[in-house]
Amino acid sequence: MMDKRERIFKATEELLATQGFHGISMSLVAKEAGVAAGTIYRYFSDKDDLLRQLHLHVSLRARDAVFEGVSPDATPFEQYRQIWLNAFRLLSTDTFCLRCKAQYESSPNFEQMELDPENQQIWLRLQHFFEEGVRQGLFIALPHRILSALSLDSVMHIAQLDRLAGHALSEAEREEAVRASWRAILKPQS
Repeated sequence: MMDKRERIFKATEELLATQGFHGISMSLVAKEAGVAAGTIYRYFSDKDDLLRQLHLHVSLRARDAVFEGVSPDATPFEQYRQIWLNAFRLLSTDTFCLRCKAQYESSPNFEQMELDPENQQIWLRLQHFFEEGVRQGLFIALPHRILSALSLDSVMHIAQLDRLAGHALSEAEREEAVRASWRAILKPQS
């Protein structure tokens, strides 16, 4: 059985995904989580604190899923391919994760949450991956956030299109999408 803090996170994530930020109240979260309203305040100081910590919680879960099976001994392309496919699988199968990501990205607090040092620490491995590619002369000399936007941000949109289209991308189509997004960040050969 989930502990109370996990139940609160799960209920908040579901409410955020289905009703957006404005549809969330602490009493509704408590009801959905099956806890007393006062219990939430043992873990979170207010709604903003709950939403900030949920963002970190979801980011940790996403990071773990994205890096599952990624070997530091693999070639940069093999690492990238695994990261991309893992992200696609996560966003295709975890509808709350995809919807929450979209909600957070449209939030006026998104920039603040993304720049939170705790969140930055969560994604440090991905930052190092891109920075190392630049250092080796493999990737275009752009900041890691831009390289990520050019390559991995496409996964969210492709996962959304995949779900909306009513048919899953074939393995060949997924592999071609991986290669296309990889090519977007490669340094052109002189």
